[in-house]
Amino acid sequence: MLNSNQFVMILNASREFKKYFVEGVSLYYILLFVYASVSKLLEFENFQAQLGQSAIIGAYAGVISYSIIVIELLVAVMLVIPSFKLKGLYISFLLMSLFTVYIFIILNFTSNIPCSCGGILEKMTWKVHLIFNIISLILAGLAILFFDGTSRRTKLNLTMIFLSATTILALLNISSQYMIHKENPFIRKFVHMSCNKVSTAVLYNKNLYFAGSDKGTIYLADRLAPLYITAYDTALKIRKNFKIELKDDKYPFRSVQVKITPPYFFLLDGTVPIIYRGNLSNWKAEVMMKESGYYFSNSAVIDSVHIAFRTQSEKKGENILGIFSFKNGLQSNLNDSLLEKQIDGFFDTDGMMNYSKDKKLFIYLYYYRNEFIVTNDRLQLSFRGNTIDTNKTAKLKPVFIEKMGRRKLASPDYIVNRLSTVRRDHLFVNSTLPGRYEDKQMWKTTSIIDVYDLSTKTYISSVYIYNADDGRMRDMMVLENNVYVIAGTELSRYKLHRNLKIKL
Repeated sequence: MLNSNQFVMILNASREFKKYFVEGVSLYYILLFVYASVSKLLEFENFQAQLGQSAIIGAYAGVISYSIIVIELLVAVMLVIPSFKLKGLYISFLLMSLFTVYIFIILNFTSNIPCSCGGILEKMTWKVHLIFNIISLILAGLAILFFDGTSRRTKLNLTMIFLSATTILALLNISSQYMIHKENPFIRKFVHMSCNKVSTAVLYNKNLYFAGSDKGTIYLADRLAPLYITAYDTALKIRKNFKIELKDDKYPFRSVQVKITPPYFFLLDGTVPIIYRGNLSNWKAEVMMKESGYYFSNSAVIDSVHIAFRTQSEKKGENILGIFSFKNGLQSNLNDSLLEKQIDGFFDTDGMMNYSKDKKLFIYLYYYRNEFIVTNDRLQLSFRGNTIDTNKTAKLKPVFIEKMGRRKLASPDYIVNRLSTVRRDHLFVNSTLPGRYEDKQMWKTTSIIDVYDLSTKTYISSVYIYNADDGRMRDMMVLENNVYVIAGTELSRYKLHRNLKIKL
């Protein structure tokens, strides 16, 4: 049995232990928060960019990045002042609850794993960081129990704080996802290891572009030598060369495009205007349209007898979309309601044309604004969509020089969307504009492709495409789960992985 003196000694020792434990935990959190906040301040741009990539809080990266630093420093000060120590411990417990739940959600419920720490904490793996946070959370909880007593009220407070942290992060996740996908705050999502380079081939010049594909074959055409076709297998291991033979080639070609839609290939020049069609089996082409008066500046092959094109109206010279039909002789149908004028109807409606043979969708993507048009295979409007940037209006200053009879831009080109391609009901867009919280260094070494789901009318995610030694990405094409890219004199194949969450 313990006598009264021994009991008092044990009680005093217990009190001393609890006192030193509380002081030790307080000092631990002071050092932790000061170190973490200073590290974030020293690399603030990187810290904010990393938060912006988070699937949970990306839409609020701006506010949260400042708030975390301020709160961490404030809590460190509170833990120094005896009268505020308990409140400081409670806030420390709340912060660590938020950090712990955040990492748990990142590891188990998201495909995008960013990093949002500083200093030596950034060297930890996410699992190690989770263990570190759990231990820190337990220390804060014990310190509060030793300081404030082990009453039912204290335990209930700790439980409610942890549950509140879970609820806050769940609500932030729902709200952030809605804002990123629906309200267009121009915050990109990058899914870790979703697109990796797997093979390359060296090209003989920088004038090649993708003409199309067949089963197991990719075709490249040459802008300066349009009759010469280079073909690769999908693994980029086997190369073949073909030459197109024209039955009648006595035309003043100026802007020739080759487009391949198996089993046919087409050679088009809207400045003549003329259209050839031939079969891939022999690469011989015959005239399909000539001397029709239907001049065109862009085109997309829909099928063997239908071609979508862009021309200019005779009265105003504004861009219009239409379809050539060769089913029963040459017929031309124009749809002057698709392209919407903002400034001059010419430069401001300039854009790219893509056609999805699988889904029978025609997509027109503007160069100078964040909009694309989706129609069926007869140019009947399905819907108008937007890319994730916020440039709704083309930033151009066109002028017309009467002596030359030509239009020109009196301002630098402010291109929003530079390249595009379509695969089934997914639109891939190479944007020229950096989003919020993106790493500036990555923009110097990569190009970005944004992926959109046309069936759900939503933005999915973005991927990085690295520059070649002698240039940036100049053209792209997507086949199944592969992205083929021409950059400089390099042809590359990137593999898309299922964590990108698109139908492969």
